[in-house]
Amino acid sequence: MNATDPTQRRKAQAIAAVFGINLVFGALLVGLFPGLTDPASAQATIEELRGSPINIVYQLATLIACFAWLHLDSRQLDIRRPWWLNVGIVLVTSVFVPYYLYKTRPPGQRGQAILSFLGVVFGSVIAMMIGMFLALALHPGTIEPGTRL
Repeated sequence: MNATDPTQRRKAQAIAAVFGINLVFGALLVGLFPGLTDPASAQATIEELRGSPINIVYQLATLIACFAWLHLDSRQLDIRRPWWLNVGIVLVTSVFVPYYLYKTRPPGQRGQAILSFLGVVFGSVIAMMIGMFLALALHPGTIEPGTRL
């Protein structure tokens, strides 16, 4: 499987989409939930965010991008995922994706595949933080005249 393989390229695009979704969501968080930046109201804002439609859209978009990658990976390896694995991936992603990777990779490549998954998770968090920082930097702040930064 070389870099010019169209399936491999589409898998890379699915991962890039996950990073993009997290970047955009991070920026939206700051714009739609400004209370996140205030320590006094952050907890109440997080509770408000949990039930918000934007959180549902974020979860669905991320899930679609992840399943696009899983579909392409399964097709590339010519395997069929059982229905219970798909349900498990939706409900407990952090357990079932590494399980999928462990079962579908040869013994010498399992650790690398699981570490790559953890890298994507960590990269997603970083992308969200970058989106938040960009939104904070570009958002007009309310600074009192005479206040030193």
